[in-house]
Amino acid sequence: EKERRMKQAKEAKLEEEKRKKAELEKKMKAKEEASVKERELAARKEEEKRQRELRKAEMAERRRKAVEKEREEKKRKIQEEAAERKQEALRRKQELEEIKVKELEKKRLEEEHRLEEQRRAG
Repeated sequence: EKERRMKQAKEAKLEEEKRKKAELEKKMKAKEEASVKERELAARKEEEKRQRELRKAEMAERRRKAVEKEREEKKRKIQEEAAERKQEALRRKQELEEIKVKELEKKRLEEEHRLEEQRRAG
């Protein structure tokens, strides 16, 4: 009887150790899985952050290009307006020159006419 009880106690002790070992392995496995999930989550968050930064950089580049395009457009418009003003000033100058030439021609004709009248009279 004593031997049987000792054998039973020994078996119970072995069963308890097996159970504890299995429980410990289960905990370790759960811990490892949690660790893997944590790493996956951290990697996913890092990738999302990288994507956000990339989109932000792309937006900044588009804004920079838009501003540059706008600046070039303003510059071109200013140059066109300056060219138009220059052309208009040149046209006005030519008109004034033509008016002066016509007035001088008119005065010359009037002077010739006056001299002709004087010769006839004198």
